[in-house]
Amino acid sequence: MNDKTLNMTMPSDLYERLQEEAKKKNISLAALVRMICSEYLQK
Repeated sequence: MNDKTLNMTMPSDLYERLQEEAKKKNISLAALVRMICSEYLQK
């Protein structure tokens, strides 16, 4: 269930790099961040 929202700030260069990666994978930026967090926490 998606019932929490996270607002955060980050450096512009990191944001742009994340946007580029999301575009390559054809997913939203939010989906990419969720994927990164999930993979990080599984390790």
